[in-house]
Amino acid sequence: MIFFSVGLPGRFAEWCDAVVSRLARHALGSVEVLSVNTLEELALAVIRTGASHFVVCSRQPGGGVQTALTQAGRRFIAVLDEPRIALRDLAHQPGYDLVAATRAVASSCAAMLGYSALPGALVLTAGNEARDPLAAATAIARHLELDVGEPEIEQIICGLAGEGIAPEHSEDSLWWDSLPEPEQALVNGALGAYVDYYAGGDLTGITWERELFFIGDQPNERATRPIDVTGRARCLIYGPYILLPPGSWSVSVLLGFSKEAAELGYVAEIVAGSHLSRVSLQPAGAGVFEANLAISIEASHDHPVEVRLFSERAGFDGRLALGQVTLRRQLTSRPEKRSEFASWLGLSMDNAG
Repeated sequence: MIFFSVGLPGRFAEWCDAVVSRLARHALGSVEVLSVNTLEELALAVIRTGASHFVVCSRQPGGGVQTALTQAGRRFIAVLDEPRIALRDLAHQPGYDLVAATRAVASSCAAMLGYSALPGALVLTAGNEARDPLAAATAIARHLELDVGEPEIEQIICGLAGEGIAPEHSEDSLWWDSLPEPEQALVNGALGAYVDYYAGGDLTGITWERELFFIGDQPNERATRPIDVTGRARCLIYGPYILLPPGSWSVSVLLGFSKEAAELGYVAEIVAGSHLSRVSLQPAGAGVFEANLAISIEASHDHPVEVRLFSERAGFDGRLALGQVTLRRQLTSRPEKRSEFASWLGLSMDNAG
């Protein structure tokens, strides 16, 4: 058996992972816990371990896994949290700073949009279920059809608490308020659309600030300063390696050029496992310009999005700078609104378009 626990990063998701694994061990015996995001990673892990039962924990579950779960009619756990709270939790983990955490949480939010709407999902929200751990753990056991009684579930919860694993959820704004305004702008650009969506709004504009990008020939340096175009034709800017939800997107890349840099030609492209869009750019002179592209992300997509900017020939002088990348999704109605509208007209969803 394979049990899936997918969700946004944070203490509550970690607690849900632990509950699923302890419940599965109690009901089935030996269980292997895997942290993977794609079907390929899952297949390789299953082959290497040779175990009979698995708990798959994923913070950026890919579209391939979503498609497989849907086709198989499998039940799973989907954990949601306020994106900025998830960001706070992740930013305090070893190996993360605010930029890396923003990149990871943005990808997680994009992935979870599809999972939380699937019929096999038990959606657990940190702001609600974290208040009653026993009820949440019992709901997990029943949803996954694990034969574990309430006394045993309570023992599991107490055991986890003794190990320091508890469904903590703090909405204290002190951490957020302490961030400088530029850092808040970085976070709001990447995560604000998901905050609105999870609050019941539409998913509209996303902004990736230049802190999320890298300089082409200096991959350890973020693209937060002007870039010298002197030298051979090459990749000048790339990033941010963030997942996007399925749909059609318009992408605007804001760039500034000095007089000398404007004499060169450039190519902007978007890649996510394969090339999605490409456009040539010839600035008319010194100033600020936009490169506009259009892309489509399929539901089964597993790859993060990368925006690249190349110079087309050698340059002898000049500098350019990245402003930001703005993405807008072609609006579509929410599935529940389509269902509600169809019911008003006495239509089945098959006839609702």
